[in-house]
Amino acid sequence: MHYIIEKKKYLIIPFIVIIFYLFPLIFLGQDSHILIHDNLDSSFTIFKILANSGEIFGTLRSEIPNFMDGIPRNTLGSEFNLTIWLFYFFKPFVAYTINLFLLHIIAFLGMYFLLKKHFIKDVDSEYVVTFSSLCFALLPFYPLVGLSVAGLPLALNSFLNIRAGKSSKYDFVILLFIPFYSSFVICFVFFLTAMGFLWLYDLIKIKKLNRKFLFSIILMLIMYLCIEYRLVYSMFFNGGYISHRTEIILVHYNFVTAIKESINNFIFGQYHAASLQNCFVGISVAIALLIMLFKKTLKKDFVLLLIMSFLISIWYGFWKWDGWLTLKSKFDILNSFNFARFHFLHPLLWYIIFALSLNIIFKKLKHGKKIVILLLILQIMFLFTQSNEYQEIKRNNPTFRQFYAQELFHDIREYIGRDQAEYRVVNIGLHPSIAQYNGFYTLDGYLSNYPLKYKHKFKQTIIAELEKNKRLYRYFENWGSRCYIFVNELNNDQSMVTKDEKIMINNLKVNSKLLYEMGCKYIFSAVKINNYKSNGLEFLKIFDDENSAWRIYLYKVKKI
Repeated sequence: MHYIIEKKKYLIIPFIVIIFYLFPLIFLGQDSHILIHDNLDSSFTIFKILANSGEIFGTLRSEIPNFMDGIPRNTLGSEFNLTIWLFYFFKPFVAYTINLFLLHIIAFLGMYFLLKKHFIKDVDSEYVVTFSSLCFALLPFYPLVGLSVAGLPLALNSFLNIRAGKSSKYDFVILLFIPFYSSFVICFVFFLTAMGFLWLYDLIKIKKLNRKFLFSIILMLIMYLCIEYRLVYSMFFNGGYISHRTEIILVHYNFVTAIKESINNFIFGQYHAASLQNCFVGISVAIALLIMLFKKTLKKDFVLLLIMSFLISIWYGFWKWDGWLTLKSKFDILNSFNFARFHFLHPLLWYIIFALSLNIIFKKLKHGKKIVILLLILQIMFLFTQSNEYQEIKRNNPTFRQFYAQELFHDIREYIGRDQAEYRVVNIGLHPSIAQYNGFYTLDGYLSNYPLKYKHKFKQTIIAELEKNKRLYRYFENWGSRCYIFVNELNNDQSMVTKDEKIMINNLKVNSKLLYEMGCKYIFSAVKINNYKSNGLEFLKIFDDENSAWRIYLYKVKKI
């Protein structure tokens, strides 16, 4: 009875900590700081627009007119993704908040069950399992890719249950549910590949076919392919367009740099799949390794997982090694698809290793429990300082309200006084997602997949600016997912020029004739353009308000 009470006590604390971790979203609401990079500047607005477009179930040939003067519906993902329905049924900020609570709670429960059932079964190690799981749940998951990382422990637990012949119907329900709330191409294609290797290991090592395990892998794969039918159609059938990704040219390293990148990834991880093992997780692993070496008892699971993490880092570092260039030049998919994303498995692996390390310290050292508690407290405190909220504040970035500046853009919309669908705009010095969120149709945008033909056309509007700056030229030409009005004079501050910055543009050179022909009638600029007349522009008005991070200079594109 005492053990049951203690267990329940341990389980209550993580939920309280998670609520406290996410409390700014509830307490501050839209005045809280939200991750901007690859989130507010892109995915957040995409979900909002798609949810309100009437094209969630659009045909394979339908278009969404808000981006880049119309993009194929297929580029914006599946209608069977749970996130889009959160945005459909709730206001965007509420949907985002619900999503984050789901991610962090599922992350905790998944890791807890995984560790408890398959890695640390000792009754007296309950607190190690519980608070190691909490540490995993406090990682700054990229918010709008759903369970792509946060759901990995839950998926692995179900697969291992099936592999061990101890599965229930709930394991198959979980494997069928996760594809509705995660990304196949970002993470789960690599996770299922790992499960395939595990099945193959069983087949070769212990001569066990394990049909049920193989069936579960194939079942989840088929579910993903069905849900992502738009992606499958675009890739393997007539998608109606050639993606700009076919022209992506990655920066490649020499052998020495590839080694450095591998080591850096092993120690620090990668920000899209942050595992934050560089501090107290790493210290715990080092202590556990020393204990095992001195006592000459290596724990097999621990060593294998550590080797796996290292090999993934090697693969990550060497994916851009220039030794691949000949092969990549022959196969477009090696450039357009990022095969280095096995590193998305790092958070899963590192926090299993972390839990095993703490358990070794707890079991093998005289004051092990005190050391483990200290390491857990320090790691939890460290994780709080790495939260998206804290990091955005540290970068002095705008709040959600300041970023999207709805009142300011309402004033602009009212001043223009036309149906927003009748004209297009472009943006200088601020992300196009801001205008898009506020209902404007933009020629510029940030999309990971859009027609190559459009990239070539848009390039002609900014070619004079790109030719002034080789770095910007390479950035657009070799990647191009940010289809922005790049300006040489803005240098590294192309999309976040807040109103407290004293920046002006003196020598802008854009093809306003082509912009006008493409339907662009207005330019929203976060900076004053002194030579606007020579670019065929007419200055209209300055817009500003206290809830906005931006001061917008509104210019009209004149017919030339």
